[in-house]
Order: sequence, then C-alpha cells, then structure tokens
Amino acid sequence: MSARIVEVDFLDPRAVALRARMSQEMSDLYGRPRHTVGAEDIDPDAVIACLLVLDGDEPVGTVSLRRLRDLVEIKRMFLLPSTRGTGLAPRLLAEIEARAARVTDRVVLHTGERQRAAIALYERSGYAPIEVYPPYDQVPESLCFAKTLAAQQPA
Repeated sequence: MSARIVEVDFLDPRAVALRARMSQEMSDLYGRPRHTVGAEDIDPDAVIACLLVLDGDEPVGTVSLRRLRDLVEIKRMFLLPSTRGTGLAPRLLAEIEARAARVTDRVVLHTGERQRAAIALYERSGYAPIEVYPPYDQVPESLCFAKTLAAQQPA
C-alpha cells in the first residue's frame, strides 16, 4: 500500500464519512453508543488540523487535532480495518504530532479501555496515562494519555 497523508478541512465529506464509520465501530465494540451527549462534539472552529489518509483516491483513514480549553487534543484517529497492521497508524500519529508541535509542547488524547490496539500504539509511541479530563470524566471506560513533544525546529 502506498498511502499518502494530506491535510483537509475538518468538514471534508471523506473525513466526515470515516468519522461516521468510526462511531459505528465504537458503538459495536461497546454494545451501545459510548459517549454521553456532547462529550464527542467537536466545534470545527476549534480544529487545528485534520488529516486524511488516501490509498490512491480512496480515503482509508483520518485524524484531527483540536483545542480543548487549554489542551491540544488528538481526536478521532481511525483507519479502515483493511489498512490496520500496515504501519499506517504510527505514520498518521507522527504526522498529527508534527502539527501539534507547531502550537504546543504537550498533546493529549482520549480512548476507551476496549480499544487495545489503540492503547498499544499510544504506549509504543511514548504516551503516558493521565487522569481522565473533562468531558470524558462522564464517559464510562475512558482512558486518557499525554505526550511531551519535541520542540519544532524553525524552517
């Protein structure tokens, strides 16, 4: 697979469709919608970057970065099942971290305790568990992680 990662608008229909697939997968995994009302709402104006993974012209993955109060948070990282295990996940994570490093020295993220592959990826990538932060403190099975980023070198 020769996938490329491009930056798109958060409301790009391809990214929206992938996030909808992710929501369905999470509902299936947890046996119900996992989030309380509002916990996963994302204000497009708070989005710093949205990345899309393309295999040829086919969208196969996405991730976003947003401001949440005083935090910079990675959101909605998702790859189609057919692409998992191909090395795309660490590549996509590194790309969104590079965007984050332009605006902060620490990034956070939220996941669920049943998402074992995601947890393993984050731990391998240098993320450490932190206390569950709002609004996820109202979401069962929440886990939160943080990573200190290297300073971005000026171009």
